[in-house]
Amino acid sequence: MTHLPRTATDEELISFIDQWAALMELEDYEQAYTFTGHFPDIEWSAALMRDAIKAYGHGRPEQKVTLHGKPTDITQRKEVSRWSPNEQGEIGEIWYDLNIDGYVSDLTATFRIIDHDAGLEVKLNDIHVM
Repeated sequence: MTHLPRTATDEELISFIDQWAALMELEDYEQAYTFTGHFPDIEWSAALMRDAIKAYGHGRPEQKVTLHGKPTDITQRKEVSRWSPNEQGEIGEIWYDLNIDGYVSDLTATFRIIDHDAGLEVKLNDIHVM
């Protein structure tokens, strides 16, 4: 898990998630899993991340996340929302629509942004169809 500077811009946060998506494109789910933080009560694993991708749409075993995608009837959303810190230190979230096999999809990864003394931590919240 990597911490970003507390001064990280929205663009830097999206770039961080682009790096995560690039690991997903390589199908290096273990590395993608360790790239972000995780909530103890949400039981994501590298295998579950893989299963979420492989089960999407027609559920083809060879399909994968791609960093770049052509628009379909969906335009890719890469969005950062910020708010005042809550009790868990969360200061925002990232919504990131995943490209599957070179096309924009409605499969979305959401992340929470946590403010720590060491910097900002990005934690995977969910991967689901929006």
